[in-house]
Amino acid sequence: MENNVIKDLIKKEFNKIKHKLEDLFITQWNDPELPGMEKNSSRRLAEWLDESGFDILKSPFGIPTAFLANSSCGKESINIGILAEYDALPGLDNEADYKRKPTGKIAGHGCGHNHIGPVNVGAAIVASNVCKAINIPSKITLIGCPAEEILWGKIALFNKGAFSGLDCILTSHGDYQNGSICRPCQSVVAGEIIFDGETGHGGQIYQKNALNAVEKTINFVEENLTKKFPEILFRHVIRKSGDIPNVTPLESRVWYAARGFDFLETRSAYNEILKEANKISTEMGINYHHQFISETRGYLPNNEIGKSLYEALKIVGPPKWSSEDIVFMEKLVAEVKPGAQMNLHKEIAYFNKGVDSFGQDDGELSWRIPLGRLNWAYPEEIPIHHWAWTALSGNKASNPGPIMVCEALALATVNLLKNPIIIEKAKKELTKKTQEIKLENPRLGAFETITKNPEAFWNGTWREP
Repeated sequence: MENNVIKDLIKKEFNKIKHKLEDLFITQWNDPELPGMEKNSSRRLAEWLDESGFDILKSPFGIPTAFLANSSCGKESINIGILAEYDALPGLDNEADYKRKPTGKIAGHGCGHNHIGPVNVGAAIVASNVCKAINIPSKITLIGCPAEEILWGKIALFNKGAFSGLDCILTSHGDYQNGSICRPCQSVVAGEIIFDGETGHGGQIYQKNALNAVEKTINFVEENLTKKFPEILFRHVIRKSGDIPNVTPLESRVWYAARGFDFLETRSAYNEILKEANKISTEMGINYHHQFISETRGYLPNNEIGKSLYEALKIVGPPKWSSEDIVFMEKLVAEVKPGAQMNLHKEIAYFNKGVDSFGQDDGELSWRIPLGRLNWAYPEEIPIHHWAWTALSGNKASNPGPIMVCEALALATVNLLKNPIIIEKAKKELTKKTQEIKLENPRLGAFETITKNPEAFWNGTWREP
């Protein structure tokens, strides 16, 4: 009987916020902001929490677009952390249409953070209201996490102590499944390499060419490291190359990320890039400068939390797409992959087999605090980090999945607060899995730049020791 009361209360409170939730989906989507520059996106979410009775701490630890929000009921309780993300991706702007129609905006929500932030904030608000209504001892901490797309914000907050005192962490994401996700994802290590050469006329035989150093580094990685580390993906972009062919560039930059499921191997592979880049600079007689961005382990699955989330999701049920939603997604799939038949996961499930080929900075948290995640499905033919994902994220056809997850996440939060024994079991599972592993604070760079001059990070002019 008591479980039915909680379920009904969750539904009642969720229905109160549903309209606000959907409004924020599109408001956030219409105002995409780059990592570290999410002033409006973070403010909207913090204001909603403030209006809902949460205590708000803005810009904690000197991180301007982060925030902490707390709600409690009673004196003694476990403390559940819920994460919110809200940054967008450069170069992925598009209208909410099934055709490729760039908007000209600086970024686009090609990872669906316009859903994640409102969904997780809404879940925290619903859970808090229900706990107060029936006097369930509770502490709920909503952590506003900037710069997820460069795997930076949660690492910065963790190293500053923002997650101390939490007993477990819950979050959500769009993907290709509706369900509770309890399997590993990729570790990522990333940073930027700068070569400083000498400028001069392109008609001369001139060896101190910064761009040549970048090109030699890239060639070495592709010809050697991909063979030495076959399980590691090496991804790069040249951030600065020069302005005109007949002026030898003074400076050139390359941003590298190594990705793999083994963290130590991923870190080792990244360090090999730096070693070779340094060697190349010495041979060419130019200056070499490395500035680290971040590193994160992939998820450490926690079955106790994962199963609890799945139980809540079973009560809520799968997404309720309309026929119009399905038609829009089919048109989008036809545009992205002509002739392909749309594959959309329409049920719910518990996913604890296999791996996920993505990286997130909350993966690092999962090795210290039990963490669980709920997903909602997009069509398999729509690539993540693609203009089509941006298009779908801004269309109402994408709403049923995150709506499902918001209600389920709220229900799971209340169930965990009401049954702290699950948290204790989750902590024991985590201890057992990590007992042979030495965990140090993850490395992080760009703190001064991201917190004080993020524009310099994005225009490729930043320099830190």
